[in-house]
Amino acid sequence: MKKIRFITVVLAVLFVIAPLLHFVQAKSTGGPEPSLILYLPFDEGEGDIAGDASKYGNHGKLEGMKPNLPEWVDGKFGKALEFNGQNNWVEVPHKDILSVEKAVTVMAWIKAKRYTGGSTKAQWAGVVSKGNSPRSYSLYTTTDGDGTLHFSSMGGSNSALNIELNKWQHVVAQHTGKSHIYYINGELAGEFDGKDALPGLKDKESVMIARSHEGSREFEGVIDEVKIWNRILSEKEVNHHMTVGKGQVSVEPEGKLATTWSQLKRL
Repeated sequence: MKKIRFITVVLAVLFVIAPLLHFVQAKSTGGPEPSLILYLPFDEGEGDIAGDASKYGNHGKLEGMKPNLPEWVDGKFGKALEFNGQNNWVEVPHKDILSVEKAVTVMAWIKAKRYTGGSTKAQWAGVVSKGNSPRSYSLYTTTDGDGTLHFSSMGGSNSALNIELNKWQHVVAQHTGKSHIYYINGELAGEFDGKDALPGLKDKESVMIARSHEGSREFEGVIDEVKIWNRILSEKEVNHHMTVGKGQVSVEPEGKLATTWSQLKRL
């Protein structure tokens, strides 16, 4: 009986300590996981710089003709940026870490006022855009299917589910190396095979938020919590990141059950 009780206590202790060890490991390796190559929480609330909370320092600059810079507003978590759909955006200069070769996950919270882009009301509006020649990774809203997502990443596809206007929507697009996968508000929103391999360093374009490199595809609405990984996130990870902002740091990356510091403090 004592032996059984001892084993039970040991297992309970290990259950509590194991997540803490992951936390210590994450802190010792520099915080955010290496596969998170860009994270713009848009929490500054002022100024013309959007800081990158990944470990790579890919800071963005608010662009537009003054006084038409993107506007700091309340976001899904903390602050966010509102774009006028005509002549303002955020631009992140190219670094090789932003070129993806094997896989990519693009994620953001958006509150779109319309599906169309720019003053010409083009078919697509850029949410997060990389180069389109080659077609690296660019996520748009589109009028197709009465309002869906479009992912241009070595081929194009549209999500199987719609997005709603004027409401916060959590949007995710992935390129697995051979297929596109979508999530909208944590729900699988389509998977489409037959896509070519990612271009890697052949893509040297900047990353744009609320615009694309083609022009006339500016996004109108609010964008928050832009994140890009050079790997595929599981559905469980997608749903975890949908519920946390910058103040809650994931400490079990790479497909493990994510635990936040706020949860650890309650143990």
